[in-house]
Amino acid sequence: MQELRAKIRVLEAKRADDSRHVQELETRLSEAESFVALRPKLQAKLMSQQTELAAAKRELADAQQLAQLSETRLLDAQEQLEMAMLDKEVAEERSELAETELEELKEKFAVLEVETKVLREGGEEGDPDAGKTSLAYIQLEKQNERLKEALIKLRDMTQETEQDQRRRITEMEKDIIGLDDLQSQYESTLIKLSNAEVQIEDLKLQLDDALGAEEMLVQLTERNLVLGEKIEEMRITIEDLEALKELSDELEENHIETEKQLNEDLNQKDAQIHQHVQRVEALEDTCQDLENTITKFRDLVLQLQHELDDLRTQTQTAQTESATAASQTAAMMSLNLKLQSSALKNQAKNIDLEIRGLETRETKELLGIVQPYLPELYVESDTDATNCYMFFQRLAHKADLINNVVAQAHGLPDSLNGSVSETLVGVCEMRARISGLSTLCKRFAAVLRRCDVESFLTIGRIFPEIAPMEKRIDMHINLLRKDEFREMECVSDIIKIQAQFDHLAETYFDGFDHDLGERELGYVLSFDHDLDMFAASIGLAKTSVESILKEEEVVLDMGGYDIETELFAPLQTLLDNSKSAKSVSKKLTKRMDDLTEDSSALKVHLVPEMKSLSDLAAELVNFGISLAQQIMPHLSAARSGKSSFQLTTLLPIVKQTASATVAKNIKPGESVWDAIGTSIATVVQEGSKLLPLALEDENVQKISGTAPWINRVAEIKASLAVNVEAERKVAQLNDEMQGLFRTLKTRDQSIQETSVKIELMERRLEAARRQTDTIANLENEITKAKRQERAYEEAMEQLQADLDALEQDNAKLKTLAAGQERQGIRQPEPEIIPIEGSLETSHLLEQIDALRGTVRFLRTENSYLKGQDLLREIESLPPLLGPLSRMPTPPLDPSGLSDSDDSDTEAPLPSLTLRSLTTETKQLYRDVIRFSSSPRVVDLSTLNSKRAEAKGGKVWLPKKQTPAHQVWERKMEAERLSRRVQGLRDRANLI
Repeated sequence: MQELRAKIRVLEAKRADDSRHVQELETRLSEAESFVALRPKLQAKLMSQQTELAAAKRELADAQQLAQLSETRLLDAQEQLEMAMLDKEVAEERSELAETELEELKEKFAVLEVETKVLREGGEEGDPDAGKTSLAYIQLEKQNERLKEALIKLRDMTQETEQDQRRRITEMEKDIIGLDDLQSQYESTLIKLSNAEVQIEDLKLQLDDALGAEEMLVQLTERNLVLGEKIEEMRITIEDLEALKELSDELEENHIETEKQLNEDLNQKDAQIHQHVQRVEALEDTCQDLENTITKFRDLVLQLQHELDDLRTQTQTAQTESATAASQTAAMMSLNLKLQSSALKNQAKNIDLEIRGLETRETKELLGIVQPYLPELYVESDTDATNCYMFFQRLAHKADLINNVVAQAHGLPDSLNGSVSETLVGVCEMRARISGLSTLCKRFAAVLRRCDVESFLTIGRIFPEIAPMEKRIDMHINLLRKDEFREMECVSDIIKIQAQFDHLAETYFDGFDHDLGERELGYVLSFDHDLDMFAASIGLAKTSVESILKEEEVVLDMGGYDIETELFAPLQTLLDNSKSAKSVSKKLTKRMDDLTEDSSALKVHLVPEMKSLSDLAAELVNFGISLAQQIMPHLSAARSGKSSFQLTTLLPIVKQTASATVAKNIKPGESVWDAIGTSIATVVQEGSKLLPLALEDENVQKISGTAPWINRVAEIKASLAVNVEAERKVAQLNDEMQGLFRTLKTRDQSIQETSVKIELMERRLEAARRQTDTIANLENEITKAKRQERAYEEAMEQLQADLDALEQDNAKLKTLAAGQERQGIRQPEPEIIPIEGSLETSHLLEQIDALRGTVRFLRTENSYLKGQDLLREIESLPPLLGPLSRMPTPPLDPSGLSDSDDSDTEAPLPSLTLRSLTTETKQLYRDVIRFSSSPRVVDLSTLNSKRAEAKGGKVWLPKKQTPAHQVWERKMEAERLSRRVQGLRDRANLI
């Protein structure tokens, strides 16, 4: 006895060590699950970073739009300022011309004043009688005579001129007929003059606006600088966000790798847990055997004690009793040997577990080494199929794990022997559904394990669609680990997954016989769980009635019946009968598990019997659930005081429910409970018949079949055979395809460029048409100006002719004066004669200069009017179209042609790296800041200095120093920077 007790203590110590080892495994599993729990946090962090990055991009886009808007407004202000400056220059030129004319008029007026003063002084000189005899007086008389003769001639000339004037008057009277046309022209000229004055006022206003635009320009420059700083800050923020994104990508990759490792560890731990569970079951069976042995030993000890008492009283049978004691000692020794052998077996099992763990780790490491050597064909076609096969096996194991843990947490099936709650009934229903899902997954895995290659690959394509379902199961396992398991949510998820898997079974797995063992196991498990649900529903009804009987507030109306005899005893009988059926279902379940693990199954002719057994159990479940559902409203009404508890109401409910489900063929006068008991007895009888047939080896068939991945090996090896010629042709075809792709790309580009050029030419043609109309109008005005010029030239010719006639008259007078001097007294008067000729000549030269000044003024005024008309026509023309952005040059076939001066000098694009892009961004930012901070006014100092040197006339300037060229250079620089910004944006989008 002491030795047996010592061995039992040793076994208990070993069992404690095993439990401690299991707890350590559970702690390791919890640690692995904590690693898995980090995944949603990382995903949430990644999502928040992505949202922040998107918000930053939106803010950057808004800032860029604001910068572009400010640039466009700044360019408009610059153009307006340039136009105002040009208008200012024109006004200054006109003011300078007016000042020159005023100065000429002042000079003429001064000359006239001097002449009038001289004439007045000559008239007011001394007494005329005092110098009559002087030489001066004689000369004056001679001069007076000459003047008289000149007056005579002038009279004749005036008469002739009067005749000519009369003739001209007659001609002008004839020309009066065309006065109306001249009057209309004069009115149109007045209208143009008023328009010119209005335009001058507008130009003054524009000049005032231009002066205010300078302040606006400074403000816009400052704002542009502020926006540039903001853009730089945003770009730095974007760089930080991109770095964070790269870090999050690395974390995601590490997380994925960690998740894979943890999943593999979980699978390994699940396998170890399964092995430990089997080991615990084996140990429990061993302990049960040992307990039976101990009880037998105790009985034997009691028997020996009685025998010793008999020996004391019966000394004559001492020899016989001693022999019996010797035999009992031999039995005890045999029991000791059995205990020692069981201990050795447990030690051997521990060693086997350690060796299997080592083999698992080696297999995992070998798989990590071999995976990079797998061919590309396997990765492209067979990976999903393999993952699908492992997915179904993994999902079945997880469903069984949830089922076992939930059953252990609620103490099933032992808890069905006591009081039963509604939660326990729901748990039983949930276990039945989870068991059905597990069986279906096992069927799918069995089909994939033995089907042909084509079906294997076809079914594997559904893996990306069904893979997310595992997350829901993992979520429930995590909740179960945290003791936050929600049964209703789990049931709803299981129903959804079951519906999808039923559809998959009809679509892909119909017509296969490789899952015969799993189908039979499904029928047996369904039978087992239906018995649990029946016992739970009957126990719930019994517990509910017992609880309401214990409440004092409820009014009881038994109707003269004994509730113990009429209700409780039959219900307890049903529960006792279901226990016998439960023992049969356990044996069948264990037998089917062993067969499926051995890739075997019962023959097909036993499947209908299993199905009928499952259907009978389902009828019992329907009876139990219906009974509980119909009893509950009556009990609730009695508990709330609306009515009394009436046993006469419950008994008809039982009869009605039984007749609708399990007792449809009840005979008149037969008890309802007997009919229900008969149904349960039928279930027990059918199960007892099926059990021996299932245990016979004759009814077992081996399910054989070659795994599809084994058949696939030969195909993959054949496809990997190197064919040099085929590879060369494939490479050649790839090169040709790339060449064709480049050709198509260049053609598309040329077509796009052609379309853009056509649009540009159409717009230019439209502008040319408008310019042609404008030129025609200008030519008409030029013809009018030429006519006026001819009229002025005719007037000048006439004046020149008058001048020539006067000069001839002057020459004649000079000759006459010279002849008279020769005839008269020859006294030396060298100073007087030249004085007379010089006075007349100077007077005529002054008239000639005045006429030439008049002609020059008329020509200047004519040219000015022509220029003003041309300026009006140019201003009335439609504005020129903005510069069209050219198409980007394709990277594979760069074009040598360009539509700008800077495209030929642009450097080739560097490699698309984040560092080079950052450097180029900073360089471009500095160029943009330098451009925005540089002066935007047009330099007119050179033009003004040239005009000052030329005194208001036309001046010549190099093209690069003209205001128009400065404005053009500014626009081209802005366009060049915009192209660089756009190119940088495109390259950033590529990265």
